[in-house]
Amino acid sequence: MNKAQSLMLEGPIPGQSLTDEPNNYAWENPPKFADAEDTFDYYLQKMTNPKVTDNILTMLDLGVPISVLAGTMLSRGVMEGIHTVDVKLLLKDMLSLQLKAMALAADIDFKETMEDYRDKDADARAEEMRRLAAKLEMRDALGKKDAGSELQMAVAEDIVEEPETEEPQQEMPSQGGLMSKEVQDV
Repeated sequence: MNKAQSLMLEGPIPGQSLTDEPNNYAWENPPKFADAEDTFDYYLQKMTNPKVTDNILTMLDLGVPISVLAGTMLSRGVMEGIHTVDVKLLLKDMLSLQLKAMALAADIDFKETMEDYRDKDADARAEEMRRLAAKLEMRDALGKKDAGSELQMAVAEDIVEEPETEEPQQEMPSQGGLMSKEVQDV
């Protein structure tokens, strides 16, 4: 069984949300920030924390696309109940611009999208991200985790793709469905 199949088995069963106690999860409660401007200020303050800034710059230097980094930060914000999904959609471009400004200020050759990431060096960078993820897991096990390393770990999980095993495809019958058959005159 591959990793994706095992993760599906660990997920909630259909209808579980209808039988669970309400407000168990952060996203089931009102968000901490309802206004997009307040939420953006929260992210700016978080990104200017020196422990987070060095991790962000490290990830950008390793080739992590800005779109992935911004998306991961905002998705975590939704899951932690900081803001709603609609605020995430509003802030993605603004947060991406801020990350781009940080990369330019640090003179980092950054990638903007996953299309930029997937080039001739993609395999080497993916291996580097796997090593970073393993290093972060070790730091977590030793209790040396900070806010920036939590963000790095989330991004590493988002960007490192497990190779999929190819399953033999079965040939479909060429007959088609009922609507594809021609009507014959009698």
